[in-house]
Amino acid sequence: MGNLGSGELLVIFFVALIVLGPTKLPEAARQVGRAINEVRRVSGGFQREMREAMQEPIEAIDDLRRTANGPFDMTPPGEGRVKPAQSHRDEAAASTADDRDNTAGSTDPPDAGELDA
Repeated sequence: MGNLGSGELLVIFFVALIVLGPTKLPEAARQVGRAINEVRRVSGGFQREMREAMQEPIEAIDDLRRTANGPFDMTPPGEGRVKPAQSHRDEAAASTADDRDNTAGSTDPPDAGELDA
């Protein structure tokens, strides 16, 4: 319900009760409920249409990438999907952390016995 708390809703209810009266309040509440339901339905339809509209360009990008990579692409079928920018950043951060872990031991100075040999 947005940023409305229970106190604000209670005040709105009492104001509506005073303005509309006890006889008209139930019908007004039904109309508000229907309007909210209609807005949610339209919003859901819009979101579904946007997802469907974006599906075709994503598939075209995947096809272009497979064509450009040709026989050099080692990605298993179905895993070549376009990833959101956040997942690329997560992969880069994980890769950087792995690189730091792998090179952490190699920066230690050699022991004195290793230098004599």
